[in-house]
Amino acid sequence: MTGLLTLLLVGAVIALGMAGIWQHLRYLRVRRERLEDRQPLLHGRAVFHTVTFLKVEAAQGREGELATLSALRSAIEAPGGGRVVYAGLVGVTMAESTQLANDWSAVVLAQYPSRDAFDRRHSSAEIKQVLGGCERSYVHGFQRPAFLNLMVPIGLGVMRLLDLGLRREPILPFQPLAFEDAIPQVQLKRKEILQLDDYRDIREDAIVVVNLIRPGTTEQRAADRAYSREMMRGMAEGGYGPMHMGRATQVEGEHRFAQFVAVYYPGIDHMHAMIGSVFINRIGPGKQLGDTLAVATIPVLSKLGGSN
Repeated sequence: MTGLLTLLLVGAVIALGMAGIWQHLRYLRVRRERLEDRQPLLHGRAVFHTVTFLKVEAAQGREGELATLSALRSAIEAPGGGRVVYAGLVGVTMAESTQLANDWSAVVLAQYPSRDAFDRRHSSAEIKQVLGGCERSYVHGFQRPAFLNLMVPIGLGVMRLLDLGLRREPILPFQPLAFEDAIPQVQLKRKEILQLDDYRDIREDAIVVVNLIRPGTTEQRAADRAYSREMMRGMAEGGYGPMHMGRATQVEGEHRFAQFVAVYYPGIDHMHAMIGSVFINRIGPGKQLGDTLAVATIPVLSKLGGSN
């Protein structure tokens, strides 16, 4: 009997391990193929990450935006610099900040060997030339713990198993809601995200929402936690969710944020379905933060040249 119990326990551990590996590889495949994300899974504590927001003059059009991104990538990846891990064109602003400008053209995530390496590269003539050619730019740093980010897909998998075990009502597919029945803030957002349709010729099966976050009051945090739990349940069910998380670190200006998060959603149609759903109309008012900038971006790293 003891031997049988041991075999069962070993079998259960192996099954859980295999399930965890499958879950992790599933998210990794999405990251590499859909998001064109080149973030190494493992990195040391000294590694420093940045998110750069760019506003390219409208007259330059999409070609100008891609050219600026390509130039910035080359400048970042020059000898002694860093590595671009994600680049995207901004399709729409999902949440507006009270601290920053809210009209952006593109976003770049980069990894550097250290904060000192970032400071040296950021002050280089090449970087200054690219950023100086933009209408405006803004850079914020973040510390991205490798282990925490490795565990995100596993945590989502556990959440999904709990939902199945407790027989909670599924979130997907989203139940549509008539426009006139939605609350005003959701009606406005449903109109705004129509801008995403202009990017279908680039990529329509992946969106990355890039967030800088400052938590609010105690009451706001409680409401936001409830909102986030429901959003994470949907992510666990649909196989999408956070790809980069970390503590925000100020590198320029006086702007204050506490967290950085980049979240993958499976495409433009998914975003329309989510924002136009009973689900988001129900939980949307719970999203309460002290301040945030959130932009929905379309992956374009493969269009920038260089080594992918």
